[in-house]
Amino acid sequence: MKILQVNNTMNIGGIESFIMNVYRKIDKEKYEFIFLTYNNEKYYFEDEILELGGSILRISNPNKVSIFRHVKELYNAIKESKADVVHCHTHFNCAYVLLAAKLAKVPIRISHSHSTYALLEKNPLKKIKRAIARVLINNLSTERFACSQEAGKALYKRKDFIVIPNGIDISKYKYNEEARKKLRKELNIDKNELVIGHVGRISKVKNHSFLIDVFSRLLKLNQNCKLVLIGDGEKNLVDELKKQITKLNIEDKVIFLGNRNDTYNLLNALDIFVFPSIYEGIPLALIEAQCNGLPIIASDIISKEVKITDCLFFYSLEKKEEEWADFIYKHKDNKRIDTLKEVSKSNYSIEKAIDILKKYYK
Repeated sequence: MKILQVNNTMNIGGIESFIMNVYRKIDKEKYEFIFLTYNNEKYYFEDEILELGGSILRISNPNKVSIFRHVKELYNAIKESKADVVHCHTHFNCAYVLLAAKLAKVPIRISHSHSTYALLEKNPLKKIKRAIARVLINNLSTERFACSQEAGKALYKRKDFIVIPNGIDISKYKYNEEARKKLRKELNIDKNELVIGHVGRISKVKNHSFLIDVFSRLLKLNQNCKLVLIGDGEKNLVDELKKQITKLNIEDKVIFLGNRNDTYNLLNALDIFVFPSIYEGIPLALIEAQCNGLPIIASDIISKEVKITDCLFFYSLEKKEEEWADFIYKHKDNKRIDTLKEVSKSNYSIEKAIDILKKYYK
């Protein structure tokens, strides 16, 4: 069965990581994955995709061509793929993907919502455009998926949908004391330092600027701290964050690690995981951090469905930076807890996600 996975990129990110988690584990004798992306560039996961036997198709960025040309390119790529299933992860852009798939007579057309950002939209014109896209998505998809109840409602409104939990390979994220000692030595982190960590693409939605301000205030409560940022993003945003860090005079306290393929290992070096996102679906990073048993502080805008252990605490983004710093400091002595059994019983194993997907692919 040929499955065409449609996403903007195949760089490191929550959606991309979920797709790759599925691809690594799914039976490749029965399912062939073809990846359709926008932009002509090499992506982070490209080499691994090819090594696993997958293929990649590219078309123009939809923001740089007309709607007519975008649909035409989608149609041609879908026909070229000979897909039995089109599985689209591009949120409202799924409308065009599903239209092209319908024209190409693909029998199974899936839209997959991974975010709640539509709930925050206030621009009247964008609201109208998204309402039209929503009608197309609801009528052209043969199946509607979402990573959470909130993400489903954001894209489909009152239409029915199936929740597919963002599964991970749970065993990889178990806490490892030896790995902790080795990593902290490599990163030049003293054994007594309090390490605040964050995993996520550097983008406005992840709220890194706010996190850095919170960290600078935390340093007033405890100078013996470091902030570790795992992930990369747009160069201008990274540059802005580095200027902010310089202005606050905390360059020696912040470690940028960029994109890494060993996040499961790096979590061992952290003491507290902080995640102040402005909106999210079900962030994989929070599932992974809970597997590791880390104390976690996350913004309360995130779906409560993500909480599967007692190590995760929510805090309001309406609170000031000083209050966030106080809240984090209050949890500084929280110990890691063994959460593997709890997580294993949840729906967040990649095997469970694959079982659901296979049911609907057929």
